[in-house]
Amino acid sequence: MKKWHWEVLALLTIVSIIVEFTMYHGEAHGFHWWNTIPLFWIGFGFIGCVLLIAFAKFFLAPFIYKKEDYYHD
Repeated sequence: MKKWHWEVLALLTIVSIIVEFTMYHGEAHGFHWWNTIPLFWIGFGFIGCVLLIAFAKFFLAPFIYKKEDYYHD
């Protein structure tokens, strides 16, 4: 990645963390215990992405990849 990509990514991460700590969720959406944990949704999203990548790599890849000489047979 280019340097400016990393800078934009870092800026978006910082803004996301600031918004997470300063945003008032209110009672309109209901109260859940996980809303009291700081950075819960950031961690939840990160773990979800890691699990999706791991699932695709270990469980779906054997169905998608072919042998090297697949087209030469």
